[in-house]
Amino acid sequence: MPTSKLGTFRATISGFCLIAIGLCFTRWAYTPLVPPMIDGGWVDKSEAGYLGGFNSFGYMIGCVIAIRGTRWCSPRGLMRISILVAVLSVAMGIRDLGFTWLAVARLASGIAGAVCIIHAPATMLRHVDSERRGFCSGIAFAGAGVMIVLTSLLLPLVLDHGASAGWMLETGLTLLMAWLAWPLVSTASPETVGPAKDDRPEPLDAERRGVLRLLSIAYVLAAIGVTPHTLFLADYLHRDLGVGIAGSSSLFAVLGAGCAVGSLTSGLASAWIGTRSKLIVAYLFGVIAVLMVLVFESVAMVTASAFLIGVFVLQCVPLTSVRTLEVVGLDRHASFWGLMAISFGGGLVVAAYGMSGMLELGFRYIDLFVVAEVTLVAGIGLIGMSWFRRMETTASEA
Repeated sequence: MPTSKLGTFRATISGFCLIAIGLCFTRWAYTPLVPPMIDGGWVDKSEAGYLGGFNSFGYMIGCVIAIRGTRWCSPRGLMRISILVAVLSVAMGIRDLGFTWLAVARLASGIAGAVCIIHAPATMLRHVDSERRGFCSGIAFAGAGVMIVLTSLLLPLVLDHGASAGWMLETGLTLLMAWLAWPLVSTASPETVGPAKDDRPEPLDAERRGVLRLLSIAYVLAAIGVTPHTLFLADYLHRDLGVGIAGSSSLFAVLGAGCAVGSLTSGLASAWIGTRSKLIVAYLFGVIAVLMVLVFESVAMVTASAFLIGVFVLQCVPLTSVRTLEVVGLDRHASFWGLMAISFGGGLVVAAYGMSGMLELGFRYIDLFVVAEVTLVAGIGLIGMSWFRRMETTASEA
């Protein structure tokens, strides 16, 4: 039991703030700052992508720390340290002290963000009645989208003063989120968690392993497929479509709005049509979103594409988690989902470094979207294969 009990509203707001730190301020809020950083001479296009790669690599490390670190440090201690590191790492971006300085900042941000994302839901839901957990989880995960929208709309007010002003604004917002989240973090378990030795579940059968393998590969492909939008979109709008710095940064708000809608609708949609079917629909959103960029050189269509990719991301993550739960069972879910989170981070790392290398070799931003389209089409094919294989498994078990 938690050391103290927060009300449902207060716990949900704190969870909202933790997810905002983990997904918005330590990860995606970097994207609208890419154009002013390039124009200000802090980095070039490929270096901006490599910084995204450091952030994704940090996310992988953070996933491992979040899963294994509770053996040596309590969840409460891990989350407190992570929140403080998140604020400090965002603040490091205020000064341009060279690429290495920025790389360390982005790496630390990724580590801190992953710990917040993995531990926030369970910590929050301990304070929420069972019948409200689905709704409150949707509200909490909407924190990422809502704060992306707010940040992207506020940034144009300060970007005339350069990238430093943008980082300063984001530092202030991260600090505010940390202050609001602190009461929830203080209720997390103060005890370390040793590895379980008894009552281990039976190994998965071959059919379920096959389904899980398809889901995992598709999840990695999803990470690759969203990278052009989540890392390069603002600069693509600025350089290739001629949108001003303030405009390209504010248009990133549309992706945040899509994230908010995706997180709020994922639970409802899976209840209506089932997790398997909704996961295919979610991947279809991603395929259509990237295709819109490839077909139309229009700011309006690219903006609509950003909304759809936001919906895809924040539906893909919870739906894949639920689908994994359906395949492996409750006892195995935490360990398998942790491994899938690490795999997703690996996909982000490969995409960020690979696409940055493509830019360094002279490829254009539009070429990155071609890669994204191919990977998402492959991903939806794998999800379809897992859907049919799981139906056969279910039928054979009936």
